[in-house]
Amino acid sequence: MAGFTQIIILQKYYNLSDEQTEFQIKDRLSFMQFLGLQIGDDVPDEKTIWLFKEQLKEKKLWNL
Repeated sequence: MAGFTQIIILQKYYNLSDEQTEFQIKDRLSFMQFLGLQIGDDVPDEKTIWLFKEQLKEKKLWNL
């Protein structure tokens, strides 16, 4: 599974919502390469991305 910290980097750099991030990872080969994914690999869905960020907030590791 892709590194979630890298997903957050993509979100911040491209100003993407969780939904847009899921779509762009599936759509852009450059995003897949950045995340170390290959065509056909599982991509985290928007809910999973959101849950990861919520866990960071609960642990006070992220305040955005």
